[in-house]
Amino acid sequence: MERLEVRNVDTALIVGYLEREFGGTAEGDTVRGEGWTVRIVPGEAVRAWGSRIPVVFYEVEGPRAAEAAAFLRRKTMRGGG
Repeated sequence: MERLEVRNVDTALIVGYLEREFGGTAEGDTVRGEGWTVRIVPGEAVRAWGSRIPVVFYEVEGPRAAEAAAFLRRKTMRGGG
């Protein structure tokens, strides 16, 4: 299992990517595709610069877990830090 931590990115956006671009189907807090499963686990928000920043963990499992995790990393990568 790979566990990715993502901050300040809307979960609905990530689920949409997994459905439209990676062939998944969402059911509650899980998105499944051929050979992979992503479980969405809300984390505790962090405080920075007077704001609350949401944290979400994506737990990726299955024979294609490495491929699905790489896809998620590309989709959540942002420039500027």
